[in-house]
Amino acid sequence: MKKPLSHQDDYSRLRRKAEGRLQESQQNNPEFSSSPEEMHRIIHELSVHQIELEMQQEELLQSREELEKSLERYTELYDFAPLGYLTLARDGTILEVNLTGTKILGVERSLLKGDRFGLFVLDEDIPLFNALLDRLFSSREAGSCEVRLRGDEARQSHTESHGAVKEQQTLHLEAVLSDDGQECRAVVSDITRQKKIEKENALLQATLAQSQKLESIGRLAGGVAHDYNNMLQVMLGNIELLNDEDDLGSGARTMLDNLRNSVLKSAALTRQLLAFARKQLITPKIIDFNAAVSEMLTMLRSLIGENIQLIYTPGSALWPVKMDSSQIDQIMANLAINARDAIRGAGTMSIRTCNVSADALYCQQYPEMIPGDYVLLIVEDNGCGMDTETLELVFEPFYTTKSMAEHSGLGLATVHGIVRQNNGFIKVSSKKGEGTTFEIYLPRSVVSAGEHCPTKESEVFPGGSETILLVEDEDTVREVAEGFLKSFGYRVLVAESPDEALSLFKKHSSSIGLLITDILLPQMSGRELAERVRRMQPGLKCLLISGYSGDFFDHPEGSDVALPFLGKPFTRMELAVKVREVLDRPLPAESKDE
Repeated sequence: MKKPLSHQDDYSRLRRKAEGRLQESQQNNPEFSSSPEEMHRIIHELSVHQIELEMQQEELLQSREELEKSLERYTELYDFAPLGYLTLARDGTILEVNLTGTKILGVERSLLKGDRFGLFVLDEDIPLFNALLDRLFSSREAGSCEVRLRGDEARQSHTESHGAVKEQQTLHLEAVLSDDGQECRAVVSDITRQKKIEKENALLQATLAQSQKLESIGRLAGGVAHDYNNMLQVMLGNIELLNDEDDLGSGARTMLDNLRNSVLKSAALTRQLLAFARKQLITPKIIDFNAAVSEMLTMLRSLIGENIQLIYTPGSALWPVKMDSSQIDQIMANLAINARDAIRGAGTMSIRTCNVSADALYCQQYPEMIPGDYVLLIVEDNGCGMDTETLELVFEPFYTTKSMAEHSGLGLATVHGIVRQNNGFIKVSSKKGEGTTFEIYLPRSVVSAGEHCPTKESEVFPGGSETILLVEDEDTVREVAEGFLKSFGYRVLVAESPDEALSLFKKHSSSIGLLITDILLPQMSGRELAERVRRMQPGLKCLLISGYSGDFFDHPEGSDVALPFLGKPFTRMELAVKVREVLDRPLPAESKDE
């Protein structure tokens, strides 16, 4: 093979050719004679040509270096792009792939080439991938699809580590046809995290929708409860006052007792509505959860009947919880009734308690739950169980698979509302014919259980001789409450508005020992009235009453004083005990100093 000529060789060859032509011209034309000037001119032209050739050589070398650098940059961009690039044949065979693509699939490049992409796709998604290729090669129409990668041994055999496969990935493919129509160019992106976020967002949206629905029902229930409880208070109060009449016959007294029981049942229904809406009137206290459940066992056995065996396994060293003990009664009663109806005959209902700690990883599955320590209540039955459709609706208000004449459909909805009101979480699992398990997580209280349960009502109404200022805008409720208080021996000043109450207080401030006020009043709330009166007479004892807790917990800005509270409808004994308790309560140290 001949050695290629360099620019120097070109210059020498051209110079020899020029000298030959000069000699030939001198021979053919004797009159032509070369002068030194002519020779210099020719040599100069050759030098210029040599320089031009050298410059062209440098440009070619520079272009070659730039081309090589450009190729390196392209290779880097191709291999390390944030997206995977695949070149596929008509049958899905992988012809070329960049490094990002190999990382997405978790397979070496040498193993990927010549393999079919469909081997990595979940069986259910292969038709989507094949449809994309068919549409692309038949109509040259660009398209896209989402496919999930397999996680079985067939895929593991291709992986570099041959170890455990990562969580199931989801890929998005955007495909176009090559210019010659023989190959498919596909851009592959891993959207596993995006799909996970979308799923979490959908779950959060569902939770938000449920919360908004609960809030709407809560506002409705709260508004209804306030007026309804006021009416119940009037009925209950008048019934109890009538019972004091000496000339009542046994028949009339029996009728009054029946009426009283009906009123109390109506009040219980209102509490159920408020509990579902998380607006129940409650007095949370630090309690021993095992003891609270144990106290319910006798009643639970009566509820479920003799054919159902009740097994209680209390956890050892159980953490205390802070909630109203009556709410535990409601939870246990509703779950017991649900288990009884599900068993329909002989069976078993088991109750267990234990301490659990939920970490962030576990709570990711349940957006309503936050990491922390919980007391776990597990109630399990071996009844008929529930299908998937029923399981999804089990906590919906007024939803029931039983006759509406026998059940209100509020039982499990009430349980759910109570648990959420106490910042807890409830989970239910069930299969048709395999029983049902409820798991209730209640936050651990950092304070030891030391508060005792309320004592039972005595037969004698506690009373006194103090002066009480009663503020109530409902005439009938005010009359009933005034009659109760006077029957206990107290001197009562009554007002139907905050302005009238302030006027009376200014006149009798030295003698008034207690302010009892409804929370919902015209002009200002009962709590605001109590704050104004306490500023005029620091340390004055106050008792708030209301048929709805929502307006009670909205404290005025800058106020952190927890005033005593009594929910309507209250019995005569409940009012007597509460008033005496507030009056006998010692004043805070700062109030005594003032």
